[in-house]
Amino acid sequence: MGAYYCAICRQTAFNGKGHIFGKHHQSRLRLVIMKFIEKVKEARRTLKKPEVEKFDCTQHKKTFWCYCCGQEVERNVSDGNMTVLHGGLLEHMATPEHRKSTHKFWWENKADPKLKDKVIITHEETQRFKVEVAKVLETFVEQEDEFIKQQAELIRAQEKRRQELLESLVEVCFQGCNGGIHHCGLDCQLAYFSDA
Repeated sequence: MGAYYCAICRQTAFNGKGHIFGKHHQSRLRLVIMKFIEKVKEARRTLKKPEVEKFDCTQHKKTFWCYCCGQEVERNVSDGNMTVLHGGLLEHMATPEHRKSTHKFWWENKADPKLKDKVIITHEETQRFKVEVAKVLETFVEQEDEFIKQQAELIRAQEKRRQELLESLVEVCFQGCNGGIHHCGLDCQLAYFSDA
């Protein structure tokens, strides 16, 4: 028997792979799997009703650790402008590599086989998710376009009010100017020369 490093328990066992049958390992394994299943459950909720948000690098650049694959995976899918929440996690769970790694992880750790399907997303579920995401993205883009139009209209209205105020101020100053300092406090020399 040689040394065996257990990634679940984060320790080296010197009784070989017999460690995986021990109470400590099985207890830790159940805890890890339940934690992992909770992440997947949260993502599964978005399969039928995907969520799209405006991109925020502090919120949407999160990753999660896939215990089966032993790698860090992006939780969301983003193009820099908008983010599909849990899109990265769902995409990863549907890959053949994840399916293969999950089977290997379950076999090597002697995990409960009934829980295995809870961390795998089927190809059909992924296809339905993509169809729903397309609909939600279209709605999101329309809402963003409408918001941009409203903001542009607001900016134009503010600019028009500023222009009107400036014109009325200039008009008042020009009428009261005699080539010197007017009661408004503005130097009207420039206005005097522009009228000439």
